[in-house]
Amino acid sequence: MLKVVIADDEERICRLIVKLVDWDALEMKVVGIANNGIEAIELVKTLIPDIVITDIRMPGYDGLDMIMKAKEINEQIEFIIISGY
Repeated sequence: MLKVVIADDEERICRLIVKLVDWDALEMKVVGIANNGIEAIELVKTLIPDIVITDIRMPGYDGLDMIMKAKEINEQIEFIIISGY
């Protein structure tokens, strides 16, 4: 089972992503939700996800900075970038 972290500063977007996807059918599990880039990095350190779904514009670290920092922690992490920007 692949572990997924969702990072977006809009809480309703996070809830929408969780509800729209049939995670079990994809053999994935959402293990954490972060509302900014700093929280996302902490989740990457503690939960060691396989995939991070992230927004570009967030407080703390923006999505691109967060990706660079997360890759320094674990270069195997894959990212899906979403944005309404």
